[in-house]
Amino acid sequence: MPEAAVARQVTLRVSPERAFDAFVELSDVLAWLADGAVIGRRPGGNWGLGWYAHPETDAGYSSIGQFEVFDPGRRFVVSNLVFSTPEGESFGPMRLVVEFEKLQEGTCVTVTQSGFEESAAGVAYRDRLGPDWERMLGDLKGWLEEGRKLPGR
Repeated sequence: MPEAAVARQVTLRVSPERAFDAFVELSDVLAWLADGAVIGRRPGGNWGLGWYAHPETDAGYSSIGQFEVFDPGRRFVVSNLVFSTPEGESFGPMRLVVEFEKLQEGTCVTVTQSGFEESAAGVAYRDRLGPDWERMLGDLKGWLEEGRKLPGR
């Protein structure tokens, strides 16, 4: 039986509000997370991200869902999240919860994704997701603490 959720955390030396903005402000998202984005900053708004698979083509990966909860500086929840590959695979709908906990000197960001298909492809996707979130949260830390953008930005 697949595990119900993939959860990862990172501690950042920024305020919860700044960490939250890094997930929903277009300029931030394009610096550390995605090649393209459409973000409706409100409950019911879209949270859509895209990544090029090959720089010379339009083929790529996409992830899109809707904000179920949008509580700046505290948490957001994206429901009906669907991840698609350039090969035509699609996973979802899933749920993504991102929480921001104020610490004495910074913020703990917890990302929890759930709702994985029990198919072989769904399990393989879930198994890759933990390391992917670890890498992405490392990129977030590099952006917010060092101003380090992803290559080519």
